Amino acid sequence: MSVPARPVLALLLLSSLCGLASAQSDSQTQPPKPEAIPSNTPTFRATVRRVIVDVVVRDSNNQPVHGLTAKDFVVAEDGRVQNILSFDVHDFTAPSISLPPNAPHLPTNNFVNIPPIPERGPLYLILYDLVDTEPDDQMDARRQIMKFIKNKPDGTRFAVFVRSDGLYLVQGFTADKDLLYSVLDPANPKPHVPRVFMMGRNLGYGDPASMMNVLTQVTEFMEGVPGHKNLIWLAGTFPLALVPRKEDPREYEDQIIAEINVLARAQVAVYPVNVSGVPVNPPGALTGARVHGGNANQVASGGSMSGAGPGENSLSTPDATGVLQAIQSEGSGDSAITDYDVQKSIAEATGGHAFYNTNDLTASLNEATDIGGNYYSLTYSPTNQKDDGGRRGIRVKLIQSQSGYKLSYRRFYFTTALRPEVQRASADTTSDAGTSPVDPNDMLQPNMKHGAPAIHDLLFAAHVHVEGGPVRATAEQMAQLAEQPAYASTRHKEKDRDRDKDKDKDKPLPPIDLQRYAIDYRVTDSALKSPSAAPASFEFAAAAFDSESSMLNGVVNNAVGDAKSQQESSKTGVFRVRQELDVPVNAAWIRIGVRDKLTNRVGTLELQLPLAPEPPTPAVTSAR
Repeated sequence: MSVPARPVLALLLLSSLCGLASAQSDSQTQPPKPEAIPSNTPTFRATVRRVIVDVVVRDSNNQPVHGLTAKDFVVAEDGRVQNILSFDVHDFTAPSISLPPNAPHLPTNNFVNIPPIPERGPLYLILYDLVDTEPDDQMDARRQIMKFIKNKPDGTRFAVFVRSDGLYLVQGFTADKDLLYSVLDPANPKPHVPRVFMMGRNLGYGDPASMMNVLTQVTEFMEGVPGHKNLIWLAGTFPLALVPRKEDPREYEDQIIAEINVLARAQVAVYPVNVSGVPVNPPGALTGARVHGGNANQVASGGSMSGAGPGENSLSTPDATGVLQAIQSEGSGDSAITDYDVQKSIAEATGGHAFYNTNDLTASLNEATDIGGNYYSLTYSPTNQKDDGGRRGIRVKLIQSQSGYKLSYRRFYFTTALRPEVQRASADTTSDAGTSPVDPNDMLQPNMKHGAPAIHDLLFAAHVHVEGGPVRATAEQMAQLAEQPAYASTRHKEKDRDRDKDKDKDKPLPPIDLQRYAIDYRVTDSALKSPSAAPASFEFAAAAFDSESSMLNGVVNNAVGDAKSQQESSKTGVFRVRQELDVPVNAAWIRIGVRDKLTNRVGTLELQLPLAPEPPTPAVTSAR
């Protein structure tokens, strides 16, 4: 029986790491030097649009359907059948690479981008919206969320955003149950996670424009991170429907269209979860109206590609998602029913699942995790390549299936012909909804955000250590820090900017204390054995963040091995370089990443500061 290649690479990486601290003097490559981006760097524009559609298939018992192939699916855009270009199966139970059970203990401040336990499922992000949740519902919701986290499936990775007096990333992606639990535990309070938030009415309760801004920030955080993501949006009311209306101002319409495409590009399915529980006096009790429950995006797989199947609208109808009808019912007095309809529309538009009219929030979170963990990814290049800003309807069906199969997937996207002032800056480097970046150089940078998940496509080890003590920054170093927008904005006072923006912009930043960190990398991967004669070529990135997730400083270096070092690297399986980063003393996190330029594979990891003290290096005594 053959041994899987990646576990072998993991063992090789660990074995080479054990001698990392003592082997820095024989580095096989020179320290990388910063490489400026030339002013004549070409801008890549999309010429072929490829649309990604993630499809969840459930049976009549709401269980995932396994064993389907590309031949079982038919995809249509605006009623026209499309050619499926790629097809991938994602099984929640399939584990990722992980450290061996008996892996050697890593030396102090040595790290590898290999998870300690197998990772399972896609990425999950919890958006806990306290602004749109009544104070009476917040304490019970928090208790049930903590109960879910304590018993969540092993290896599932969650991140947590909290919306209170602002939007805060209180925990980046991690599978650590204790770490996630501590974020919301009142006995271990974290900044920006109040026990009860009572200022929602003053800070955007029920305001769609405010919620649009929040959703945009959250989805931009996930854009560029590879793979499917499930956004679990916890709130008591949902003021934002992701469908533009004719009566909306043009600016708001453009924002909705842009947000829909960001969600599509980032492969995000939204799972709205109403934390208000079952209403004591359901709306419509006296009029005969009913509060609907269940999943709005569970559509029977039968029916023709041009007509409406059971429980679904035809793509030829103007309101194919059912959202406009829900919005038009506002003001009818059945506010809970209207809010449930908006939840259903959000889920349907993005391929998620809506939960409401239940007091068991923990069960809803468990079901959302399970539903979103098994799916099929398929791509197609649409026959209509026009960038006219139009809406493109998506329809997926199974050719043959048992009765009761239900499909969940995003139902539409918009092409990118928005007004110039609202077009996203990424439009020049990404194609339309659901496509991967066109410029391959963008693969590392989107994954260098604080809180992003660790990437394991390329395996590496790093020894991160302090170089000397804090020193006062030079004028040149402060000028470099001033070029970091996040750092500069946190150091300039608001009143100074408002009083004289131009003067303040040119005002030098006062010198601060900096701490230098040295990062010694060891890259161990099959990428070292390139089939071509080209030497190994890597891009190394390091960034420091404060406790508010703002980047304080960052550096990107390139390292290329010569023919001799390439030959030696192939023998030893190791490519070594050193990188240095000057960090303000208030830094709380350092994130590092490596990209193989020959294969475009990426690896990242993140560590919290301060580092653990390292034992002193043993003195070397010469023989007499």
